[in-house]
Amino acid sequence: MRACSLAFALVFLAGSCFARASDLASPRFDPGQFHHPLKIDNWLWAMWPGRRIVYGEIEDQQCVANDFVVTHKAKKDFRGIYRWIIARAVSDDAWADDDCDGGHDRLVERTTDWYAQDDAGNIWYLGEDTTEYFYDRAGHRVGSSKEGSWQAGRNGAAAGLVMLAHPRVGQRYRQEYLRGVAEDRAEVVALGREVRIGIGRFSHCVVTREWSPLSPGDVEFKTYCPNVGLVQVRQADGSGGAEALDLGLH
Repeated sequence: MRACSLAFALVFLAGSCFARASDLASPRFDPGQFHHPLKIDNWLWAMWPGRRIVYGEIEDQQCVANDFVVTHKAKKDFRGIYRWIIARAVSDDAWADDDCDGGHDRLVERTTDWYAQDDAGNIWYLGEDTTEYFYDRAGHRVGSSKEGSWQAGRNGAAAGLVMLAHPRVGQRYRQEYLRGVAEDRAEVVALGREVRIGIGRFSHCVVTREWSPLSPGDVEFKTYCPNVGLVQVRQADGSGGAEALDLGLH
């Protein structure tokens, strides 16, 4: 993803430069095409400061309340080709919801993600600072882990795409990359879908299939809708998922 090089074969498609690694094809990362990186107004995943979305999630047969908040903070101390980029900081906290009523009973994971939008409207993911918390049976916190944290430009990590400006069915792309730590990938599988969830009906949505070679068999289908963003997540095996409970469109 580095200026159409980095030992990847080059192909040109519809006048755009793409880097191909295995079966993945992604718009190239060009540090010169980020004139307003904090203005994230992609039609499928807009992130303006102050926006909050709450998701209800089932994970390992337990209910989780997930708070997604776009902050007013920005990060600019990336390295390598990313050193010119300023990224929006987004808080993403996961809370154990013991009664499955949307409550925030116990903080199980606290994450800050960094996003930036290029001039074409693609949203890039430049890393995350994540902390997972562990508890004993009495509910007392007994430890934590930073495993899964990464930052573009450090230790071989590279930025990935979180949302395309113009998704096409069949297009695959890398969402993040730090070898052995963060290798999520996605494929656009449907356009123009309608979805109904507890808070309403949404039309003209895009569905992606997301997976990682680090966890074979763990596949999710995510639905993104215009002017809203991510509204639904479904596990491919039907074991769980997530839905937006409160969009916080203010």
